Amino acid sequence: MPGQAIAQEVNALIQQAQTAYEAGDLTGAANAWQTVVEQDPDNAFAYAWLGFVLDQSGDAEGAIAAYRQAVELNPEDAVTLNNLGNLLALQGELDESIRFLEQAVEADPEYARAYNNLGISLRQNGQPEEAVEAYRRAIRLDPRYGGVYDNLGVALATLGQLEESVLAHQQAIALGPENPAIAYTNLGVSLFDLGRTEEALEAYQMAIAAAPDYALAYRNLGDLQAAEGNREEAIAAYQQAIALNPQDEVAQEKLEALMEDAPTEESSAQDS
Repeated sequence: MPGQAIAQEVNALIQQAQTAYEAGDLTGAANAWQTVVEQDPDNAFAYAWLGFVLDQSGDAEGAIAAYRQAVELNPEDAVTLNNLGNLLALQGELDESIRFLEQAVEADPEYARAYNNLGISLRQNGQPEEAVEAYRRAIRLDPRYGGVYDNLGVALATLGQLEESVLAHQQAIALGPENPAIAYTNLGVSLFDLGRTEEALEAYQMAIAAAPDYALAYRNLGDLQAAEGNREEAIAAYQQAIALNPQDEVAQEKLEALMEDAPTEESSAQDS
């Protein structure tokens, strides 16, 4: 029967796509998934996988289009809603990102990662109070989710709750975050803003030890050294930040101001 033959062909293509992906052949996997959705345009699973593979390949526009089709066909697919919302945030489409991430946690109220991503989009959208609420929900669902504590610390610092921010970053570090350099740098910023300079210096040094190529840690270290009147150390830190990230205009401006002995009002920066 024709229908049975088409189904068999689609199943063979799905197997081909999965085999290609497992072999690291993203182009082959994407081509196979594209053929699947052409032959079976109502296959939400195939669109979700096509989006995922295209995202892995660096094709954000194609991934977003595939994810949109997937969630249109299956609006309860929390994982794909999360992936779509996260990718839209990376493209700066924060309002739409928040909308899809809210749908993700509605579809799966136990989805800690989606709450974390929702918090990130909310904070970047200028809604730190709502971000804190989302992060705390993620923590209640997964108390050992290290990355979300770091993100919580950044949001709390935005709200001026620096002591709580320090505790959140310390908890992130204790749990072993995916990127300890970011967590140590964020901890350093909150400590520095509290006037706990020696602890902030130690945090920045730990960040650099964890990731010697992390430019932001050097820039913030430069801020601390400049504030302490250590001009030469500040210059060296800013120069290293610029060497690692030549597009860092803030570090450039601070270095130039320091070389001229002029003050600068730019504050240290957190990351998440």
